[in-house]
Amino acid sequence: MIQREGTDLSAPQVGWRAGVLGLGVLVLLAGQVADTNDWFPLGSLSQYATPRAADGSVVSTSLEGTTLDGRVVPVPLSPASIGMSRAEVEAQGQRIIAEPGLLGVLARSRARLHPDAPALSELRLVRSEQRLRDARLVGPTEVRVLATWTAR
Repeated sequence: MIQREGTDLSAPQVGWRAGVLGLGVLVLLAGQVADTNDWFPLGSLSQYATPRAADGSVVSTSLEGTTLDGRVVPVPLSPASIGMSRAEVEAQGQRIIAEPGLLGVLARSRARLHPDAPALSELRLVRSEQRLRDARLVGPTEVRVLATWTAR
C-alpha cells in the first residue's frame, strides 16, 4: 500500500488513478498528433502556432445595426451582446448569407438581452479586409456587406 498524509491507498485505487492519468495523457498526445482544433481544448490550437504571412490580408467579420432613428451602431459578436460568440456566428456565415432572416434571430436576441438598447431596424453581417505588404497595412480597408436583415 502507498501511504499519503495518513490515507492508505490500495493497489486498485492507485491503479485506476494511474489509468485515468494515462488516458488523459494519451488524449492530449492524440490531439497533438492529429493536429486538429476540433478537440479543443485538447488539440494543438495550431491557429496560434504559426506566424501570419507578411503579405496577404486580414479578414474580420462583424455585425452592424441601424437604429430606428437611423444611427449605425456596432453590434458586438459576443454571448453577452447577441447570445452567440464570434466563432459561432462565423461558423454560420454561409448559412446566414443564404438565409439573411437568421440575422433577425440575432437582433431579437440582442433586444431580449438589452431591453434598454435602441431597437434595430436593420442588422448587417459585414466583412472587412485589410491588405498587408511586409506586415504593414496597405491601402484602405475594404468593407463588404454579406447579408442584411430588415425589421418588418
